[in-house]
Amino acid sequence: MAFCKNCGQQMNDDAVFCANCGTPVEGAPQQQAAPQQQAPVNPQVMSPEADVQQNRGIAWLSYVGLLFLIPLFVRKASAYCQYHVKQGVTLFVCDIAYFIAKSIILAIIDAIVPGERYFGYVFHSGVYNVFNVIFNLGAIFFVVLMIIGIVNAASGKMKELPLIGKIPFIANLMDKIYAALNK
Repeated sequence: MAFCKNCGQQMNDDAVFCANCGTPVEGAPQQQAAPQQQAPVNPQVMSPEADVQQNRGIAWLSYVGLLFLIPLFVRKASAYCQYHVKQGVTLFVCDIAYFIAKSIILAIIDAIVPGERYFGYVFHSGVYNVFNVIFNLGAIFFVVLMIIGIVNAASGKMKELPLIGKIPFIANLMDKIYAALNK
């Protein structure tokens, strides 16, 4: 018979632990710990890497005009899609604001410097045409931003769009929309 070195209780010779205090017996073969069962994986909660891999094929749609609505509603629980939808909506709103400003300014120029009419056709003034070309060159900026956003989303990157990516009121509005959608 053996005795526990901690509490002095008598133990069987084949005991691994003291039945009284639970102290392991020196020299006894240690039992392997039972493998811990993993908690069941919630399909709604995934790692950021898995989120990127699963959703980058749809996140790039966020940068193509109104197609941002697809990842907005289809993958509303994905943080990766939420990020790119916010960036895409920011691009969309800025592009619309640029178009409205361009239209107003060109209408004012056309009213101040009217064009000529020949055979029922209206030819705008040279000043109007110069400003129209300048504004159309500025619109290329939004096409470049769209391409940057598509490349970032499709390659699994979460990078802000240059110059417009940090506009806070659009992101705050999108946070409220996502909160309403996820209720």
